[in-house]
Amino acid sequence: MKETVQFLTQIQPPRTYAHLTTLNRVADYIKARFEKIGLEVSFQEFEVDGNVYKNVIAVLNPQYEQTLLFGGHYDVCGKIPGADDNASAVAGIIESARQLYDYREKLPFRVEFIAYVLEEPPYFNTPQMGSYVHAQSLLNEGREIIGLINYEMIGYFSDEAGSQEYPVDEMEEIYGNVGNFIAITANPASAPFLEQLNIGAMEVKLPVYEMVLPDALADITSSDHLNYWEMGFNAVMVTDTAHFRNPHYHQPTDTMKTLDFEKMGYVVDAVVEAVLNLQTKG
Repeated sequence: MKETVQFLTQIQPPRTYAHLTTLNRVADYIKARFEKIGLEVSFQEFEVDGNVYKNVIAVLNPQYEQTLLFGGHYDVCGKIPGADDNASAVAGIIESARQLYDYREKLPFRVEFIAYVLEEPPYFNTPQMGSYVHAQSLLNEGREIIGLINYEMIGYFSDEAGSQEYPVDEMEEIYGNVGNFIAITANPASAPFLEQLNIGAMEVKLPVYEMVLPDALADITSSDHLNYWEMGFNAVMVTDTAHFRNPHYHQPTDTMKTLDFEKMGYVVDAVVEAVLNLQTKG
């Protein structure tokens, strides 16, 4: 995972919507990493404001129709390294793919790993988001989707008291004020999928808190999974809670040295274990 984060944070100019050459280099890099694992990989190309952007889609077990999705965006907001936001997620997706490939014969469903472009402003919350384009294509094709596991910032942790904030004060009484956990969030419609995954029950060396947030609070979980919720698909977000914890959010200080790669590994291991235990209708 360190190799992935190092490449993404050091590439220049930064991987913003305005630097198409950089984004294409990143897409090629992610594609090559998936291909090295042994996956089928393609680009989902789409045009925005006269430019062609690319989602990267890797497929495990293409013989099945029923599909589980992993997602996370590879662009950044402004001239920043974007280590936690969102190189950590791309590293997590690639590592998840690497681990699951070894167990591919035990998985009775298809798994797609999608690295999205254009999650960040100015295209956030618009149909130009890479995840919107992807979710819309699934809807149009009538695909049978188990659900999406969206990685969004999975690398920043703190053991300091007061390091964790929340959008609602009452949440601190439940989860505490120390930013040493990973959160798995769902909306009410995706609560059964969250329960089905049961990531919190896996063997993991850090606290895992599963949260079902009311639709009124959906915007605080701002990331690619929102587009899947909008189109009626199950989706959960795996996150270190972003700006509610990480003081480097959307700042030039969001660098590789602020990440805890050991705990990132714990997060991925727990998600992979949950997927291996996932019971579907087959």
